[in-house]
Amino acid sequence: KRFCILTMWLEAADYPTMLSCADLGVCLHTSTSGLDLPMKVVDMYGCGVPVCAVGFRCLEELVHDGENGLIFDTSEALAGQIRRLLSGFPNGEELGRLRSGVQTTVRWDANWRE
Repeated sequence: KRFCILTMWLEAADYPTMLSCADLGVCLHTSTSGLDLPMKVVDMYGCGVPVCAVGFRCLEELVHDGENGLIFDTSEALAGQIRRLLSGFPNGEELGRLRSGVQTTVRWDANWRE
């Protein structure tokens, strides 16, 4: 089976608007050095979007498991997290707690102006 994903170009000002439409982000970024942090997670947090992120050394500096996102290490774990977070959508308790945890993060526009 074949499929094609088409995306459109976004102006810089439209990027945070698009991100803020999401209820949950997924980050598959891994670090070969174990020292770099995924800027996409920073972008999602800045737009108020909690994440499920693949774990690696130092990720916990950014993703506080169970507070502003969840960390996974297998595809099965990610699938379970998504099922759990989206149960009772849009008013699921766990997703709501993660959203609240993200609200303490610096917003996107303020972060990029610093």
